[in-house]
Amino acid sequence: MEDSIIRQHIADLFQSRFSCPIESLDLLPGAGSSRRYYRIHSQLPYTVLACYGTNSEENATFIYFSSVFKKAQIAVPEVFAADETNTIYLISDLGNTDVLTAKQKLSAEETETLYQRILKDLIQIQIQGGKHIDFSRCFVRQEFDRTAMRWDLYYFKYYYLKISGIECNDQKLEEDFETILDFLEQAKRDFFMYRDFQARNILLNDNELGYIDFQGGMKGPLQYDVVSLLYQAKANLSNEMRETLLSYYIKELKTHIAIDEKEFREQFQGFVFIRILQTLGAYGFRGYIQRKEHFIQSIPQALANLKEQLPMIQELISIPYLSSLINQLDVLTIEKNS
Repeated sequence: MEDSIIRQHIADLFQSRFSCPIESLDLLPGAGSSRRYYRIHSQLPYTVLACYGTNSEENATFIYFSSVFKKAQIAVPEVFAADETNTIYLISDLGNTDVLTAKQKLSAEETETLYQRILKDLIQIQIQGGKHIDFSRCFVRQEFDRTAMRWDLYYFKYYYLKISGIECNDQKLEEDFETILDFLEQAKRDFFMYRDFQARNILLNDNELGYIDFQGGMKGPLQYDVVSLLYQAKANLSNEMRETLLSYYIKELKTHIAIDEKEFREQFQGFVFIRILQTLGAYGFRGYIQRKEHFIQSIPQALANLKEQLPMIQELISIPYLSSLINQLDVLTIEKNS
């Protein structure tokens, strides 16, 4: 749809909901998705965002999740209105600054305090979501089960490993994938899994946190979202801070539910591994195929994270062939394809 037509539809929806005209409409910079966001300025004492997305099912899931989380007093955007096709909807504006950007100006101590606040909120999202969300209304998949986990492994295989130019034996690789899946399937999956819980999707406005881009959520394990936050390549948290924050999360989690900490930590390492593999696949797709620069910039750190984690996962499961392939990957293969 042409931008001028989108803007007119937004103006009509805004007029219908708020009974006042739009004074100006600013298209915001894009990120990883194809959705477009516009900031609306009007006579209202606050700004409103309009989202345009062609996938009405995805939009409907966001609107539904948002309503559940708002009732649970979680800081997500309020949905003011949506058009009949769910391709355009209006939401509250949680600000411009994401946590990844804000972190650049914070000390290590301030960063730790901020991430502790985020992890405390995450527990509420995971538990309240698990209790109250109807997972049949998920957009991508209802549960992060063996099939969904396999998709993550294949994302790495086809959008990073294959384009790196390294030759591989698909049968041997598949056998190691099955080993990974067997291990990860042991984790409990009775909670809301945000799916992309990373600092770019968390906003900080006047010291208030806000959470966006949760439409890919599904029923899943607790560990995955903690991994997504602590091992985000661009955030580049130190191993010491990761351990401190993980310990904080586990301590807070124990005030809500009973867990076996040793088992939780072992499974956590497995989800670190699969999340980094998935992330590299995403960077390959978004960076080299779609040519989005900030994804390409994140690859060296993500690859370093993967190689650092390899000995830890090898202590838990035997994946000799995949390990050998990972050891062959380096920044030179990335530069070759750029």
